[in-house]
Amino acid sequence: MKEKIITISSVPLYKIDSVYVAITSTDTLHVTDIRNTIESFRKMFPDIMIQGINPKFVFGIDHIFEIIQIVLESNSRKMNIARRFEMEVLLRLICSNQVDKAIDIGGIKNNCSGCFVLLSENKRLMADSIKYLRKVFVIQNLSLLNATTDKISYMCNKMGFRRGNYSKTEFLKILTEKAVLVSQ
Repeated sequence: MKEKIITISSVPLYKIDSVYVAITSTDTLHVTDIRNTIESFRKMFPDIMIQGINPKFVFGIDHIFEIIQIVLESNSRKMNIARRFEMEVLLRLICSNQVDKAIDIGGIKNNCSGCFVLLSENKRLMADSIKYLRKVFVIQNLSLLNATTDKISYMCNKMGFRRGNYSKTEFLKILTEKAVLVSQ
């Protein structure tokens, strides 16, 4: 599973298998165009995969790690649903095989809160990219990723799940199972 390696600019760096993972979130994205900002980041750090996610669809940090494990396994079995690893993360977080739907529901928007998942096999580049992101998005707020009962209701409504009286543990299991079942 995940192993915490170090903290860089107050962002924990984890390792899952051979992949380093960093997760950061911010209350409000104050950039002119988030899409261009991410594309610029990808040009500056081509060996770092970045995925922007609406934090309302992250049911705790363990949700992200469960999804990354699923994506790593599907990648090793060559059973991907997307060409890009980071898009596969978003698709499985949203439990959808439709890119447009995943971006519309779970993608980040200008002037809203945002979560960024960074992935790479290069630890030094991860450190550099984390420092860069922290300069662009100064205020980090990981509490946006907390698993709450309000989030259960919100996610069930937006993702079309039947609403039940789930515990947080049960709901995380449901999200993980649904993410595994997403296919082309």
